[in-house]
Amino acid sequence: MNPKYTLVLAVLVVTAGCSNTQSATEADFGNSKGSLVSAQSANPAAQSNPSSEAVTGIDPDYANAVIQALREDVSKPEEVQDPLAIRVLGQGGN
Repeated sequence: MNPKYTLVLAVLVVTAGCSNTQSATEADFGNSKGSLVSAQSANPAAQSNPSSEAVTGIDPDYANAVIQALREDVSKPEEVQDPLAIRVLGQGGN
């Protein structure tokens, strides 16, 4: 093959990789995070039109569940003071 044709072919291949068209992944980049945030909102419409008013209330059932979880799931001081045992394979006989 003639070296000129080889050079032209190489230049065409290299410049073809420099195109500005977006792939399907690049075109949709970031939309997944946005849809997850929107799905986690109690009122997705408020994200596009947020209120400047302060929050003045909370769902009583939700508040009670949060308080109960905080009261029940806190570690006891006796448990926290216990020494931490880390076993590596071959140590400690087990």
